[in-house]
Amino acid sequence: MEVKLYQIDLDRDAEGRAFMSQEALARMGADPTVIDSSIYDCVFDGEIDGDSLEDAFAAFNFDHPDGFRGRSMSVSDVLVTELEDGKVAAYFCDSVGFANVEFDMDAAKELRKEITVVVLEPGKMARTATIDSSLEGMQKIVGGLIEPFYPFEEQVCIICNEEGKMNGMPLNRAIYAEPEEVEMSYTEMRNLFHRAEDEGKHITGYVVFSQESFTEPYSELSRTYAISSDNKAFQSRMGGYSIYGYCMDGSDPCVRLEQYMAVEHGGKDGWKIERCYMKSDTRQMIDIIAGPCFICDCSGEDFGSLTDEQIQRYMEQFKYPEHFFKVGDEIKAVPYPPEKNQER
Repeated sequence: MEVKLYQIDLDRDAEGRAFMSQEALARMGADPTVIDSSIYDCVFDGEIDGDSLEDAFAAFNFDHPDGFRGRSMSVSDVLVTELEDGKVAAYFCDSVGFANVEFDMDAAKELRKEITVVVLEPGKMARTATIDSSLEGMQKIVGGLIEPFYPFEEQVCIICNEEGKMNGMPLNRAIYAEPEEVEMSYTEMRNLFHRAEDEGKHITGYVVFSQESFTEPYSELSRTYAISSDNKAFQSRMGGYSIYGYCMDGSDPCVRLEQYMAVEHGGKDGWKIERCYMKSDTRQMIDIIAGPCFICDCSGEDFGSLTDEQIQRYMEQFKYPEHFFKVGDEIKAVPYPPEKNQER
């Protein structure tokens, strides 16, 4: 059942209509059939289990659906739903049951969608934040007109100030091209892992498993696992044997891979490798962000939240603010820890 739930904003409720039944409104001299839509906020817009008004009341009181940002449903709330003929109907939650009313959704405040992002500010440490994803909310973060920048291979972007450089905003972070992929066999990767661990270093490789290994279709990103040399299987004189990795789309953050891999202990029916690669250490600066910005998901129609794995990765990648200086014809960026009173 697709519904919208509207509740009175107590700060805009000058006449004290919140939680008043139609009978109580009539006693105070107000027309109970006339709803002042301008004092209402949309607190939910989506689908709930059930197909009746009573089901909606139960959902908003006992089993709050994802995305609900209000108080438990009560008297004076307005529920809007679409009828079978395509028309929209609004129902006032009364002390007993519901009453059909006229409701102007354009006059009410629509639902404020919030997303979780990584915020980067000049001179400050990277931080996570839950922000208002409306145009006004995003403009507030960057301090002006927004511009999306797409430097990453995955569907993640940087939202920055379109006129940051023109307006002389302080430089924030350098953006580098994605490292080149160096293709190799799994045997070559294993040998490099062993050599790195013998030298006391940790390196990371990537294994893409073939679509044939799975009964359901998955994107290449979903079939790609990052593996560190810091695993027992690649270290000499270890008592156990294990290979842990994480899926690059964040859906499988920590899985013990050796028991699934056909080339390891998974056997002939295990996951088969399509290709392996490592990333080069070369970094080419492609741009510098001026002014505050934030990193978010861009895989859907609207900008969205990062996964927990993406938050951790980008927080580490852009952890420190940077000083910029010129060496010959090149601009260099050097990360630095800010003063304690500037960390946030």
